[in-house]
Amino acid sequence: MSWLLTYACAWITATVLAAVLTGFCRKLAPHFGLVDRPKNEAHKTHQEPTPVAGGISMCLAWLLTLGGGILISITANKLLPADFDFVVPGIRNIWKNLALITAGATLITLFGIMDDRKPMGAGKKFFLQFLVAAVTATWGPRLTLGISNQILCWIITVFWIMTVINALNFFDNMDGLAGGAAMIAAMYLLLIASFREQHFVAMLAAATGGSTLGFLFHNRPPAKIFMGDGGSHFLGYCLAVICILTTFYLPGESQTVTPVLIPLLVLGVPLFDAVMVVLIRLKNRQPFYVGDNRHISHRFSKLGISRPYAVLLVCLLCFSSGAGAVTLLWLPPAGACVIFAQTGAMLAVISIIQFILPEGKQP
Repeated sequence: MSWLLTYACAWITATVLAAVLTGFCRKLAPHFGLVDRPKNEAHKTHQEPTPVAGGISMCLAWLLTLGGGILISITANKLLPADFDFVVPGIRNIWKNLALITAGATLITLFGIMDDRKPMGAGKKFFLQFLVAAVTATWGPRLTLGISNQILCWIITVFWIMTVINALNFFDNMDGLAGGAAMIAAMYLLLIASFREQHFVAMLAAATGGSTLGFLFHNRPPAKIFMGDGGSHFLGYCLAVICILTTFYLPGESQTVTPVLIPLLVLGVPLFDAVMVVLIRLKNRQPFYVGDNRHISHRFSKLGISRPYAVLLVCLLCFSSGAGAVTLLWLPPAGACVIFAQTGAMLAVISIIQFILPEGKQP
């Protein structure tokens, strides 16, 4: 119960900090050229120039929450309950990973902010993403998936981090959508890490989810501020790394090896939407990195659903997919098959809407 209270405090602290800092960023962003102007781009539907500094507020809130938590743990260690006696030694054990992850999150956010201020080419953007992902995979945590070849593990880790970053970036196409999906994913990752008693990972997830929630107070439809590439890169990096750090499969507890696929289900809707949109763009012989209105949220809107309800509907799909994913921790093979069948049916519905609904059709 003490740890659950700690997670809750971290989430609430990050929420309050992000809400306050986002308010400041809304006012200061125009002075630094961080404003998103529609410029008649097909994938931008807002009419008025809007601050695009959500990544700054979320990253700062995240850093302050983690830094404050560590400072409090060190200075007040003697006042904590007996079961927290291992907190300070625990911090010593994870400080290298923590330093690397915070540096990576900060750098990827700065790179995104640079793109928000002055759009850079796709090649340069991917290179900077690769740089951060490569450094993380070289000196930090790696995805193993039971593979002993370290070079292959490094490649898989880099690919995973870049994929999640770009999936969240693509998913940021309506007010509150990317933030809502990221917060739901962080919530499930926090839940799983707490089950596994991975306190460091759970704190990362709590800080990430809380920072996103605080930002959403300003980003809910109609948005008063956008997260921009700085925000989507920050959230994508944090969620990717948390997935790498979390222990999903335990031989003595899990009845199948399917828990290793939990990250794909927790982030299933953004990842699947990104894959489908890329396939559609390639089919139409268009650059896969150029934004458009072919995402599932846009298709729901073209069915006659208002944009806020389209966002809510997609977030509910994310919630449903994540809820099924968590049960894989304990389900026997038959139960796991049911979860995958359910998820497959949901993704099939999304595919039908994305591929069958004519573009631009209004009921």
